[in-house]
Amino acid sequence: MLRHLALGFCLPVLLLISLTGCEDKASMLVKSWKLVDLKYTTEIPKGMQPTIDRSVNDLKDNFTLTYNADGTYNTKMKDQVLEGKWKMNWNSSKISCETDRGETKEYTIVNLTDDKFEFEAMEGKDKVIFVMEAAK
Repeated sequence: MLRHLALGFCLPVLLLISLTGCEDKASMLVKSWKLVDLKYTTEIPKGMQPTIDRSVNDLKDNFTLTYNADGTYNTKMKDQVLEGKWKMNWNSSKISCETDRGETKEYTIVNLTDDKFEFEAMEGKDKVIFVMEAAK
């Protein structure tokens, strides 16, 4: 009897503790981010590396991503702006975005803190990891 009572008490407590660990990180995402690095998960051919490096350096200088608390976002690359809506899933592991043209994409969050944000995106058939930091 005591064993069943203890089990009946422990199960809800464990469930509560595990759910507390799944905090909503959406508020940490709400700010402007700038690109620090772009990591490719597949090997880049040696002849392509200089071209890729120039493209990544151009993105570092010109690409920002802003998430707003009202569920809207915008990306800026030089004078080009793309806007849309975003939402985070229930356990803060994915972000779904829909552009103002109706295109949808889902990104996997690798790391999210107050000052660092890393996410995986599919670029064609390749997975790319965007490493962002809070814009000053």
